[in-house]
Amino acid sequence: MKSPTRSGSLNVTTVPTVWLLLLSALLGACERLPGDVLVTPTPIPTPVPLPKAVHPVTRGDIVDSVTLLGLVDSRRRENLSFRIAGRLNRFHVRPGDGVEAGQLLAELDVGFLPHELAKAEKQLEIAQLRLEAAEGTKSLAVADAQATLSLDKLGLDQARAGAQEEEIARRELAIANETARLELLAEQHDREIALLQAEVELKAIDVEMLLARIEQAQLLAPFAGVVRYTDGEVGQMIEEYAPVMGLADPDALEVRSSLPSDEELPKLRPGQAVAIVFRLYPKRDVTGRLIQVSTPTSAGSADEGLPVRIEFSAPDLELEIGSLADMRIVVERKEDVLTIPNVTIHSYFNRRYVLVKEGESTVEVDITLGVDDGERSEVLAGLEENEQVYER
Repeated sequence: MKSPTRSGSLNVTTVPTVWLLLLSALLGACERLPGDVLVTPTPIPTPVPLPKAVHPVTRGDIVDSVTLLGLVDSRRRENLSFRIAGRLNRFHVRPGDGVEAGQLLAELDVGFLPHELAKAEKQLEIAQLRLEAAEGTKSLAVADAQATLSLDKLGLDQARAGAQEEEIARRELAIANETARLELLAEQHDREIALLQAEVELKAIDVEMLLARIEQAQLLAPFAGVVRYTDGEVGQMIEEYAPVMGLADPDALEVRSSLPSDEELPKLRPGQAVAIVFRLYPKRDVTGRLIQVSTPTSAGSADEGLPVRIEFSAPDLELEIGSLADMRIVVERKEDVLTIPNVTIHSYFNRRYVLVKEGESTVEVDITLGVDDGERSEVLAGLEENEQVYER
């Protein structure tokens, strides 16, 4: 027997569809409430590219130069060191101090050497006194012997005058004996004096050696100048001939600078003119000359940290070591050549090109460049005068 079918019953497959329709209606009703105002969104404007500046190709003069920042320094500089190793006792001066030639600058600890020196000097003094006493004794003894000899000769003369043969013989014998005694006496005293003289010389050598050791432990100024630096601390062991101080002559000035970039370094040659403006005198132009460019491999000690040297003459300027100077070294000068601003030059690896305006279009043109002064470059090929080029 079949089950009766209910009239008006829904197919189960239509239930999800009904629920979806109801949900959509509810959501649509929630989007806008009574009183809401519809707002139309503002459209984002399309960006308009800014027009690039155009520059003409012009003729003019151009100077290739290298700019450097320099320090005033001295042409006469010396690194000072002790000739012996030892422990640093003290510095007598500081960087920036002015010193006179022969002035004591620093010293090592010499221990008891001053006492040994005083003792040796006293021993030398005693030896000299002994020598002087021996020389005085000789003079007295020789004088006494010579007086006796003179009396004997006088007696001989009297004996001869009286024709006293026996007295003559006795006087002659006495004279011979006295002469021999005088020679022997002088010889003995000479030997004693020679020994004392040798003792004095030995004592003098002892004093000289102690003085030399003390002198080697002292650092004296070889010339009048200004102390540039000191290196070391009190109590530190110092190696022999290790620089501990720098001295410079403030009356023999030059300008020193560090090396330029690797691209600019090959441009520098000794003899090139240098325009110098000292920071202390910004309105005064001074002309100098490049005299030395030391590469890092040829630069010597750490003190040679500024290997570019420029000489100048400005005796009326009161400059001090360490004053700053702005320098411009002229490398090459060209007149009446085609030039363009550097802001128009494009680079892609080894390629150099510009964007040239031709009517309403733009054309890439490869160019060959020459001298560059930092703002404009010489055009050797690729462009003609009055052509228009765009900035990058």
